[in-house]
Amino acid sequence: MKFVFLGTPEYVLPILDALNKKFKVKGESPIAAVVTQEPKPTGRNQFLTYSPVDDWAHKRSIPIYFDPEDIIKNSLAADMGILASYGKIIPESVIKYFKYGILNVHPSCLPKYRGASPIQASLISQDIETGVSIIKLDEELDHGPIVCQFYEEIFPQDTFESLRDRLFTRSCEVLTTLIPPYTQGKITLKKQNDTKATFTRQIKKEDAFIPPNYLDLALKGKAVKDDWTIPFIKDFAITPKVDVLDSFIRAMSLWPVAWTTINTDTSNQIKRIKIMKSHLENNKLILDEVQMEGKSPVTWRQFKEGYPQSFFKS
Repeated sequence: MKFVFLGTPEYVLPILDALNKKFKVKGESPIAAVVTQEPKPTGRNQFLTYSPVDDWAHKRSIPIYFDPEDIIKNSLAADMGILASYGKIIPESVIKYFKYGILNVHPSCLPKYRGASPIQASLISQDIETGVSIIKLDEELDHGPIVCQFYEEIFPQDTFESLRDRLFTRSCEVLTTLIPPYTQGKITLKKQNDTKATFTRQIKKEDAFIPPNYLDLALKGKAVKDDWTIPFIKDFAITPKVDVLDSFIRAMSLWPVAWTTINTDTSNQIKRIKIMKSHLENNKLILDEVQMEGKSPVTWRQFKEGYPQSFFKS
């Protein structure tokens, strides 16, 4: 069995490792090639940075492609594609190229939360559980039939990173276990109920902005007005409450990180401040760690000691 893996970020590497270990034959890797996103200039010096999947394949002398259609152009010998957080649309011609199609590892219980931000959506919506759906990819967004689905509890203090890592770690064993019976035709695929589909979108930096007056009210344990203006929360028609802000901060914890604006002194200088960590206490939002632009992260207590005259300002 030979695979092409389509993915980009570091957290999908355990899936690559699991496939490599389970299906290796006589020391030969089962990964025929990887398809990942092109290197991008990053940092102050704009050095080209390769994706973690690119690095993984390079170390093992496995072919690396940046365009899925290169699979066809190079007549690559592979039986199946495995897709996990690749980040781009796969052409129909590539989907149909493989004998067993492409299996997509999607971190939600489809048809709920199709799209780019299912983990963030489950946290912001304060769901008590989520899961992973392994589907056979088709031409529509996260629409294909379900091969396998499992559920995972969401803990009260889960962040995007903790929940994501738990979901993808568990996916490794589930995926590698189902591949043999799937290729043998022993698994009945389940069509998704499109009438129950909900959708998420790509998160932008401005989506993580919390209006200063809302944050100030939450710190005092006061209700926020119903005219909710945080776009990504408004997408899900969630009633604005103090605990929703805490969930929002945990959902945005890795990127782009929740942020607001603050007046640091009497000179009326407004600065951006990231909210790294928070928790709830007696129905009030408590800030644990913050980071002002151009500064290192500090505790909220340290920040208040350094800027005693500061107050939230839009």
